[in-house]
Amino acid sequence: MTVRELVIGNRISYIRKNRGITQKQLADALGIDRASLSQIETGRYSPRAETIRKLSDFFQLPIGDLFYNPSLPDDRDRLAPVAQQ
Repeated sequence: MTVRELVIGNRISYIRKNRGITQKQLADALGIDRASLSQIETGRYSPRAETIRKLSDFFQLPIGDLFYNPSLPDDRDRLAPVAQQ
Protein backbone atom coordinates (compact mmCIF):
# COMPACT_ATOMS: atom_id res chain seq x y z
CA MET A 1 0.00 0.00 0.00
CA THR A 2 1.40 3.38 -1.02
CA VAL A 3 1.14 6.70 0.75
CA ARG A 4 -0.99 7.99 -2.13
CA GLU A 5 -3.48 5.13 -1.70
CA LEU A 6 -3.77 6.01 1.97
CA VAL A 7 -4.15 9.70 1.15
CA ILE A 8 -7.09 9.28 -1.19
CA GLY A 9 -8.75 6.73 1.08
CA ASN A 10 -8.36 8.88 4.17
CA ARG A 11 -9.51 11.94 2.27
CA ILE A 12 -12.64 10.22 0.96
CA SER A 13 -13.45 8.96 4.44
CA TYR A 14 -12.89 12.42 5.94
CA ILE A 15 -15.09 14.19 3.38
CA ARG A 16 -17.81 11.54 3.63
CA LYS A 17 -17.95 11.68 7.44
CA ASN A 18 -17.72 15.47 7.49
CA ARG A 19 -20.82 15.63 5.30
CA GLY A 20 -22.75 13.06 7.32
CA ILE A 21 -22.86 10.46 4.55
CA THR A 22 -22.74 6.75 5.31
CA GLN A 23 -20.55 4.31 3.44
CA LYS A 24 -23.70 2.65 2.12
CA GLN A 25 -25.10 5.93 0.78
CA LEU A 26 -21.85 6.82 -0.96
CA ALA A 27 -21.31 3.32 -2.33
CA ASP A 28 -24.84 3.32 -3.76
CA ALA A 29 -24.26 6.71 -5.39
CA LEU A 30 -21.00 5.43 -6.92
CA GLY A 31 -22.50 2.12 -8.05
CA ILE A 32 -20.07 0.01 -6.02
CA ASP A 33 -20.38 -2.33 -3.05
CA ARG A 34 -20.04 -0.88 0.45
CA ALA A 35 -17.21 -3.37 1.04
CA SER A 36 -15.34 -1.96 -1.97
CA LEU A 37 -15.72 1.58 -0.63
CA SER A 38 -14.43 0.40 2.74
CA GLN A 39 -11.36 -1.05 1.05
CA ILE A 40 -10.78 2.21 -0.81
CA GLU A 41 -11.07 4.21 2.42
CA THR A 42 -8.59 1.98 4.23
CA GLY A 43 -6.10 2.04 1.34
CA ARG A 44 -6.37 -1.66 0.54
CA TYR A 45 -7.81 -0.95 -2.90
CA SER A 46 -7.12 1.85 -5.40
CA PRO A 47 -10.23 3.26 -7.05
CA ARG A 48 -10.52 3.20 -10.82
CA ALA A 49 -10.40 6.49 -12.70
CA GLU A 50 -14.15 6.27 -13.32
CA THR A 51 -14.80 5.91 -9.58
CA ILE A 52 -12.58 8.90 -8.85
CA ARG A 53 -14.55 10.95 -11.36
CA LYS A 54 -17.81 9.84 -9.74
CA LEU A 55 -16.44 10.82 -6.32
CA SER A 56 -15.48 14.23 -7.66
CA ASP A 57 -18.95 14.70 -9.13
CA PHE A 58 -20.73 13.42 -6.01
CA PHE A 59 -18.80 15.66 -3.63
CA GLN A 60 -18.75 18.53 -6.16
CA LEU A 61 -15.00 18.91 -5.69
CA PRO A 62 -12.14 19.08 -8.17
CA ILE A 63 -10.44 15.70 -8.53
CA GLY A 64 -7.22 17.17 -7.11
CA ASP A 65 -8.98 17.92 -3.83
CA LEU A 66 -9.56 14.19 -3.32
CA PHE A 67 -5.79 13.65 -3.34
CA TYR A 68 -4.70 16.67 -1.28
CA ASN A 69 -3.10 15.95 2.08
CA PRO A 70 -1.51 18.91 3.89
CA SER A 71 0.64 16.58 6.00
CA LEU A 72 2.63 15.50 2.92
CA PRO A 73 5.47 17.86 1.99
CA ASP A 74 4.74 17.55 -1.77
CA ASP A 75 1.16 18.72 -1.26
CA ARG A 76 2.16 21.60 1.02
CA ASP A 77 4.72 22.75 -1.55
CA ARG A 78 2.34 22.32 -4.48
CA LEU A 79 -0.30 24.52 -2.90
CA ALA A 80 2.03 27.02 -1.20
CA PRO A 81 1.54 30.61 -2.30
CA VAL A 82 3.98 31.74 -4.97
CA ALA A 83 6.31 34.48 -3.72
CA GLN A 84 5.79 37.85 -5.38
CA GLN A 85 8.81 39.05 -7.39
